[in-house]
Amino acid sequence: MTGIAKEYGEGLYELARDERLLDQLHGELTEIAALLTDQPDFVRLLCSRAIERDRRLQVVDETFRDRVHAYVVNYMKLLVEKERFECFLDSVSWFHRRYNEDFGIVEAHVTSAVALSDDDQAALRQKLQEMSKKQVSLITRVDPALIGGIRVEMDGKRYDNTIQNKLSRLKQSLVQGL
Repeated sequence: MTGIAKEYGEGLYELARDERLLDQLHGELTEIAALLTDQPDFVRLLCSRAIERDRRLQVVDETFRDRVHAYVVNYMKLLVEKERFECFLDSVSWFHRRYNEDFGIVEAHVTSAVALSDDDQAALRQKLQEMSKKQVSLITRVDPALIGGIRVEMDGKRYDNTIQNKLSRLKQSLVQGL
């Protein structure tokens, strides 16, 4: 993450905090970041100097006006005006990090062989909250290669209770035993 992304993200975070819009802007920025991650061509369009700046500003305005808070639209337009839109996703990551710090939220990246049910997610969230003494936000992903079980990465630690991991450890112990 660049210093510029931190600077812009921090500026937007402070504005949202001062205006008591943290929850709203956090949600909107999270949705836009997911959208832009899935649509890298849109990011390239907004970064392209081959397209006139006024046209790129118009694209931002037409795409997001009436869908998100004016501060978010203006923030995106500011990045386009300053030719810094390439740092948008990193600045949103910074905003997200500050939000989580201020609200005592830790992200748990959970990978499972099959999608977890709502009940399974609730039980896992509860267990992780007891372990971390923080509010836990689950970010789930499915990876059929795990065969079964789950892998959790949280607070810089990894908890791996997958069949894939167990088979790997079994193979290692068998090889070492020979």
